[in-house]
Amino acid sequence: MASIKPRPQKDGTVSYVISVSLGRTAEGKQIFKYATFTPTSKAPTKAEKEVQAFAIDFENKVKNGDIVSGDKITFAEFVKIWEENWLPAKTPGVRENYKDVLRIRVIPEIGFMKLTNIRATHIDKIIKKEQEEEKAPKTVRMTFTVINSVFRYAVKKQYVRENPCLRCDDLPPVEMRTGEDLSFFNEDQAKRFMNDALTMEYEITFGERHRKNKKTGEKYTIKGYKVKKKIDLMWQVYFTMAIHTTMRRGEMCALTWDDIDFDKGIISITKALAMTKADGQYIKDPKTKAGIRDIYIPASLITLLKQWKKEQIALCLKLGTAWKGHRNTINKAGKIEDTFEQNTIFIQDKEIGKPLHLSTPGHKFHEIIDMYNSTCEKEEMKLPYIRLHDLRHTGATLLLGKNTDIETVSKRLGHSKASVTLDIYGHALPENDRIASETLEAIFK
Repeated sequence: MASIKPRPQKDGTVSYVISVSLGRTAEGKQIFKYATFTPTSKAPTKAEKEVQAFAIDFENKVKNGDIVSGDKITFAEFVKIWEENWLPAKTPGVRENYKDVLRIRVIPEIGFMKLTNIRATHIDKIIKKEQEEEKAPKTVRMTFTVINSVFRYAVKKQYVRENPCLRCDDLPPVEMRTGEDLSFFNEDQAKRFMNDALTMEYEITFGERHRKNKKTGEKYTIKGYKVKKKIDLMWQVYFTMAIHTTMRRGEMCALTWDDIDFDKGIISITKALAMTKADGQYIKDPKTKAGIRDIYIPASLITLLKQWKKEQIALCLKLGTAWKGHRNTINKAGKIEDTFEQNTIFIQDKEIGKPLHLSTPGHKFHEIIDMYNSTCEKEEMKLPYIRLHDLRHTGATLLLGKNTDIETVSKRLGHSKASVTLDIYGHALPENDRIASETLEAIFK
């Protein structure tokens, strides 16, 4: 039978705490469900009848399994439980992304509401608001995905009986960038970028600058000057590899010297570098299982890699303990073991030896394009200002344009299915189809 305890309030009214026992746990601890009720009538007899009626109804609901804890907890409060129990299994990047979506786009809208009071219409309202703000369909879908994840966990843990997301309106479709929507270097542009932009000597002008002596306060002028500069070997390797291998930025930045088989000319891709605001840069698995792959690289790239490795070893020896990467370590047997092979191929300028920062390649890529374009007298000879990731599109498009089969290109890209590759790079195949038609015609002539 339900237990009823009065709880006098400061304003003179009396509320009642109703508790129902559900037996004991395996450890012998009693399990209770609680509810608080304040009668509307001020007459003692009527108030007592209201309390008794509520207690009987509450007890029946508890014993029939009709009471869930979601009517006692807000969405924002439950999110904390979800973050502590469900979210830790995800990667740091996913955790940060999900938390940001909830903090910025969801909790301000429904965080104050009791979990059981949230309906599909409330979630539809959030989605509609994002669409009205002209957020990208992918962003809108991410908001829905996060809310859905929270409610799926709430259903699993029996805080609510039904996930309201199941009754929401259809989401906006996400269209994959394909064909003419993609940016990339054509064959001529790719050749000029590789053979000219990465290898030529540039004249850099530094303008006149004015300075002030901190001790004396005296002002002085530094005259302008010009210097000749070539692209560092590491960056020649990076961008040559980006086109030849079609690897993702994170995969390239995570590469270590022991990932390269110089004899066979093979790169093993087993990891990727990622970053969050909270954790900084960290190593994770590639984007998909298909991302774990071995790919062949040409002899010209092998030569560049060997040259850069020789330079990096020399730099490591020169810096000594100032080198921030791997040098040597003491193994379990107490002997010094050389661990240089565990260094990343691409390293930082400031903390020399540490993995390259993920934002650096994109800045360097555009810097090189700017320098090259400044040497072009004709506008049509300038390189287009594409993104770093578009070098991946460039390599894939060029391969397909030279009749490389779709399965091979797909495996090289690390796509889970060849159909994904076909959806993205179908624009490169019409010419192949024309050649196939001419091939058949030649056979039957």
